[in-house]
Amino acid sequence: MVGKYSEIKKIYDDIKKLNIQGATNVAIATLEGMKVYEQISKETDKEVFYKELIEVGTELSLARENEPMARNGVTYVKYSFGQRFSELPTIEVMKQIVPSLCDEYVDLIDDFTEEGSKDDFLKKVSYFFGNYKKIFTHCHSSAAVALIKSMSKSDPKFEAVCTETRPLYQGRKTARKLLEAGVKTTLIADSAGESFIIGRGSIKTEIVFIGCDKITSGGHAVNKIGSWGFAMAAHYVDKPLYVVTPILKIDADSYVYDLKIEVRESSELWEDAPKGLSMYNPAFEIVDSKLITGYVTELGIIKPNDIEKVALQAYPWLLQK
Repeated sequence: MVGKYSEIKKIYDDIKKLNIQGATNVAIATLEGMKVYEQISKETDKEVFYKELIEVGTELSLARENEPMARNGVTYVKYSFGQRFSELPTIEVMKQIVPSLCDEYVDLIDDFTEEGSKDDFLKKVSYFFGNYKKIFTHCHSSAAVALIKSMSKSDPKFEAVCTETRPLYQGRKTARKLLEAGVKTTLIADSAGESFIIGRGSIKTEIVFIGCDKITSGGHAVNKIGSWGFAMAAHYVDKPLYVVTPILKIDADSYVYDLKIEVRESSELWEDAPKGLSMYNPAFEIVDSKLITGYVTELGIIKPNDIEKVALQAYPWLLQK
C-alpha cells in the first residue's frame, strides 16, 4: 500500500533506513503517514478509504521489527473509530477526525520524552532517585535523558556515564544532550560498561538506566544490544537497573520464546569488509524481567511482574487488535 504514494513511501524508507530513529519518532512518523494518506487519497468508497488508511499505518509500523509503540498507535486509531461510530461515517467525516485521533496518540507518547516530559512527573520521579549521583546509561533514550537531566539539578557532584553504542554510535547523542544540559558526562566504549557498573571504572556508578524498544508479556524488555550484559553486571553487584520508557511500548502479545529481533545490515559493522567474511548484526536483545528492578513510566514506577496489568488497566484498547 505505501508504494502507491511517494510521500508515504519516503516515510517508510526513512524508517527502514534509520533516517528516523527512536521508538517515539517512528510512532510519530507512522501516524504522520496516516495523516498524509488522509490528505492525498482520492478514494471515494468509504470502506476502501478506511481499509487503506489502516493498511498504511500497519505497513509503516512494521517497517522495522521491534516497534510496538507505532503499532499501538494504529490500534488506538482503529479502537477510537469503533468507539465513536457504530458504522463507518462518510469520507468527509473521516478526513476530519483522522488528524485529531493521530494527534491524540502523539500527545500520549510525547508526555514522556526529552522535549515533552511533564515537569511535575519528572520532579516526583527525580525525588525517588534523589540519593543517586553517579548514573550509567546505554544507547540513546530520550526518556532516560529527560530523567537524568531532571535528577542532575546542576549538582556539581552529579555525573553520568554513557556508552558510545556501536556500530552507529547513538550514545554520542546522549552525551551531547547531557552536556548541553550542564550534566558532567563521561563517554566510554561499550566494552568498558560492565567494569564501570561493577565499580572498576574511573567513576563509581551507582545505578543503571536504560531505555526500551519493546516491553514483552511477562515484563521483559527489548533494548539495544549490550543491555543484557550491563543488566547482568548490575545484578552481580546488586545495583538497581531501571528501564525508563513510556508504557505504550508494551506488546502484550509478544513472548520471549517467539520474539523476533531486528538484524541490521552487515555493512554497519564493516562497510568494506574482506570478501568471504560472515557478519551478524542484531540491533537489540532481551533483558530478562528478573534483572530489572522496575520500569519508570508515565504511570509511575512499576515492577516488571505488574507492568502488563497496569498497562491494560490504563489503556484497555491495547487488547483491541
